[in-house]
Amino acid sequence: MENRILSEDFRVYVGEGGVINHPVPGYQERILPTVNRYRGNDGGYIAIYSHNASQGVYSVEEGIYVIGQIRLQGKYIGRIFHPAGYEEQDISAVEEFKRLADENFSVCQGDCWAGGDTGGWFGIPLE
Repeated sequence: MENRILSEDFRVYVGEGGVINHPVPGYQERILPTVNRYRGNDGGYIAIYSHNASQGVYSVEEGIYVIGQIRLQGKYIGRIFHPAGYEEQDISAVEEFKRLADENFSVCQGDCWAGGDTGGWFGIPLE
């Protein structure tokens, strides 16, 4: 996949059908805070999740909200981004990514975790 860096004020559109990256009637535009910590060609995004509905940009399922995303070195395996050194691993409980969430999103305060399902922004289909 080519090097795609999203803008730090990445616009998403939220509606009954979920979240998409282009305007559609009936969907509300929101800003998904995006931190581009890595700009090399071998990079991608981890999503930062929280149970805090008031701070979430959109919901991915009941009680789980996306706060923002961070670009790191690594690769997409299918639609899931895997940070370098964490290929084929579940990163949701890794302290390094919880710390990154706290450092980059003040709303986290120890409540956030990371996941790699961000390939949809680039048109990578579910497998």
